[in-house]
Amino acid sequence: MGRPKELTDEQRAALKALGYRPVELWIIDREDEAYLQEVNRQMNAVAEADRRDPDLDDWMLQVRGDLWDDKS
Repeated sequence: MGRPKELTDEQRAALKALGYRPVELWIIDREDEAYLQEVNRQMNAVAEADRRDPDLDDWMLQVRGDLWDDKS
């Protein structure tokens, strides 16, 4: 079965009869230059924060407590 625009009218009607509806889904283009620049900017900001405050990781561990520890 193809994308919604590639379906025949009969296929679309059959899917609608089963309770389906067409949905358009947009996802991030991870090869887009603007996206890559923004990722790089954010990674540099995190790295700079770590350089400015080397105790940041310790503080975050204290603040979160055992929130993410395995309870099993």
